[in-house]
Amino acid sequence: MRIPASFIAILYITLPALAEDVSDFDIPLNQPELLERSGLSEIDKDRLHATTLFAQARLEQRRRQFADALKLYQRAWRYDRSVVSISNELIPLAMGLKRTQEAAIYAGLEMENNALDSQTLMRMAIVFTRNNDFSKAVLAYQAILDREQDYNLSVPQALLSAELGRTALLARQYDVSAAAFDNTITALEAPEEAGLTPANITQLKGTTGAIFLVMNEAYQATRQFAKARRAIEEANQIANNPAMYALRHARLSVVQGNAGEALPELQKYIDSKSLEAKSSPYELLIIIQRQLHKEAKQANDLSLQQLQTILQTQPANYYAGYTLATLALEMEKTDVALQHLRKYLPIQPMVNGYKNAIDAILAQHTSDTPLADPLAMELSWILGTVYSRSRSFASLEPQRIERILSDKMLLGKLAEVTHHYIANDQVPENTPANLKTFTSYTASGVALLFALAKDWEQAERFFKLAIAEAPQQSGNFYESWGVRQLMSEQHEAAIKTFEEALQHEHVRNKPSIHFLLSGAYLLNNEDQKAVTSAKFAAEHANNNVRLLSRYPWMLYHTGQSELAEQQYRILVNKLDNLQGDPAAASVARESRLILSNLCQQLGRQAEAIEWLEQVLDRDPEDAGALNDLGYLWAERNEHLLRAEQMTRKAVAAEPENSAYRDSLGWAYFRLGKYEKAKTELEAARKLNEQDGVVYDHLGDTYLKLGDKQEARNMWQRALELLNEDQHTKQIQSIRQKLGESE
Repeated sequence: MRIPASFIAILYITLPALAEDVSDFDIPLNQPELLERSGLSEIDKDRLHATTLFAQARLEQRRRQFADALKLYQRAWRYDRSVVSISNELIPLAMGLKRTQEAAIYAGLEMENNALDSQTLMRMAIVFTRNNDFSKAVLAYQAILDREQDYNLSVPQALLSAELGRTALLARQYDVSAAAFDNTITALEAPEEAGLTPANITQLKGTTGAIFLVMNEAYQATRQFAKARRAIEEANQIANNPAMYALRHARLSVVQGNAGEALPELQKYIDSKSLEAKSSPYELLIIIQRQLHKEAKQANDLSLQQLQTILQTQPANYYAGYTLATLALEMEKTDVALQHLRKYLPIQPMVNGYKNAIDAILAQHTSDTPLADPLAMELSWILGTVYSRSRSFASLEPQRIERILSDKMLLGKLAEVTHHYIANDQVPENTPANLKTFTSYTASGVALLFALAKDWEQAERFFKLAIAEAPQQSGNFYESWGVRQLMSEQHEAAIKTFEEALQHEHVRNKPSIHFLLSGAYLLNNEDQKAVTSAKFAAEHANNNVRLLSRYPWMLYHTGQSELAEQQYRILVNKLDNLQGDPAAASVARESRLILSNLCQQLGRQAEAIEWLEQVLDRDPEDAGALNDLGYLWAERNEHLLRAEQMTRKAVAAEPENSAYRDSLGWAYFRLGKYEKAKTELEAARKLNEQDGVVYDHLGDTYLKLGDKQEARNMWQRALELLNEDQHTKQIQSIRQKLGESE
């Protein structure tokens, strides 16, 4: 029996005519067992299900139950997106709920769908831009502009062209950007013909002329220099800025290869003493000199002299100072570089400044010339300052830290001067005090350095000094110390460190210490202590997603399935209320996948499926959920076409994943496609020869293909690999099959 098209249409015709009070009205969802008896094909069942879901979503939206409506739209889209243009409802609603990541996912999947209206395409372009997916945003704007006049869209095409130009520039599609800006300029030259009102023109030009500055970049990138120069002129007419006007002309001249013309223009900016352009004018100065003088040393010497002259009249110009230090370091004038870094780092700290300072210090240390004590002291201070800002050295880049770690003589020198500074307040004679920092930071920075070197005796020594110097910050020091021990698989030592931390009044209630201690306990097979610490961390997490998730995760990994399920349900509800936290979406996904697994363990298959459906509502292309749900449906002999489609997508996403290959093979088996099943299952076996489930499936497949002996071989191997406790029912089934095949 086929459902008449008129029935489907009625669902949409009647819905807008409903009375305003819809609180007691419900559209009955189709019951699976009734659909099974209907005689409909699987495709028709999916279409009917999608139609009902869509209608219910519209109803929930009118009730202002927006989150419920979004979920229903998402599921309707997955079951049959062709029923209506669901995305025209789904994407704006997701954006309104600030679930921009979900909106971006669906927008990306709908880019080739011509059924999307222009308003939705506009929203999609905004979503893509916010998510830094500029190429897709370009496609969305182009799709709108390629249409004939769209009376549902009130935005003039000139404004859309400007947005396309800006976005294409960000996507580095320079030709597209320049062409779009050509259209914008044409519209501005004939505003009435382009349908531009005075308000539109004001909106387009803005108060700073920013649109023309972007045009300038696009035209320079496409080497349309006359247009670029005109854009600079237009920007300056809107917001007169002589210094920046001169700098822009200087940059344009450099791109054109006219360094001689650029230098006088750049000098106008320098003479203005403006800091608006930050470091770029001084970097441009170096480029100009290198264009004017082929010999590198001469060019660099001239640049250095000019930068020194600038700093004589502008001593507070740290942009010029940092540029000079970088150039001096490149020229191997390390004393000059350090002189300026010592001056400007305390005034305006910058990561690149600290990196340059370390390089300048290390350049004065060789196997023949040990590092002088004053320089070692400065290096310790720099490490301490960097640690105080991020509690790591990641910003300094691994190769720079490795240079220090690989030098035992240098490490010894650092330990010596740092200990004298902390324990005795002694600083080597003639050490400039510019980079000096607190003793606690210096101690912790050097402690972290020794922890990275796996010199635990020295690491403990300096961490304890740091704690003694600043007890109120001891939690941070203990964390760094213990984490490094955990990363080096020093589990018992880490437990000792964290337990010692909890004896301190400033630390005992710090949830992050309990969080880390729970992990250390688990690694040391102290399960109950791990659960207790994780529970404390979660109860004091204050919406910290990482801490909240540790307690249910611990219950799950220690085999407390029923309690783990309860806690994961509570966690998912909390995470759904933290949509603004990017980490919440990731943890919520993992939580739903684990809940599905728990429900399977507890024998609640329908709930297991629902949790996977919820993962796919948020991301229809999630390979893990596609695989798991496809396999579950194949196991239940339901939605087999959909199971095949989903597991094929999972395999396409991760072709080397043996579990995904097994799922696809099992879906083929259920559909009676035994040769295809054999191909996929054999591929799964090659990828993982220790998976008993794959051998069981292969046995069933070989039996269907008429090879009884190979089937028995596969089942026998499955029995060898399967765990008696975890696969009790499957083992019983295999033994029964072996008995029946004798």
